[in-house]
Amino acid sequence: MRAKESLIVGISGGSAAGKTTVARLLAERLGAYSPSVLEVDRYFNDHSDMPEEQRARLNYDVPEALSFGQLAEDLGQLKLGRPVQAPEYDYANHASRPKATLIQPSAVVIVEGILLFHPPTVAPLLDYRIFVEAPPDERLRRRIERDVAHRGRTRESVIRQFNQTVEPAYREYTAPTRAEADTTLDWNAMNYADLDAIAERINGMLV
Repeated sequence: MRAKESLIVGISGGSAAGKTTVARLLAERLGAYSPSVLEVDRYFNDHSDMPEEQRARLNYDVPEALSFGQLAEDLGQLKLGRPVQAPEYDYANHASRPKATLIQPSAVVIVEGILLFHPPTVAPLLDYRIFVEAPPDERLRRRIERDVAHRGRTRESVIRQFNQTVEPAYREYTAPTRAEADTTLDWNAMNYADLDAIAERINGMLV
């Protein structure tokens, strides 16, 4: 079957739990298959037509903020070995550029995002699910570091958003999907041995 279809590996967990890092390290460990990596954050809905002040007040941590229908369509195409034109998202301006990046199919496709396990349209496409865990205080510290340096945010705005929307949405939508994961990875401890074991497990599914 794998000669015809890609294996889709899903990585979910809280914001700044380490999903992107885990996806990158997993792709390195599965390098013989030249994995493609796709970020759910690419699929935020475009709000470039809204006034800037209104865009800043939107909740970006709920399922309605993302186009899961488009993500499911793109994953379905990649699963069948077809390339897709994925969007790019500008976090500073809350704007999306559709069909901006060519994502090539591969024997294994890694997709990561905080709400990945939530939508029923995406669930049937995921062959293996990894839930990445880290405590709230560590996730907030990493989010401040990332968003201030790379997304044009202030420390105060990051903390306010984390407390008002990010963590409440995590508890409501993301944390409950931990039970649907095939494995849970503690990335506060950066457990490389467990990551190696996961890579071996996926490798066994590909041969």
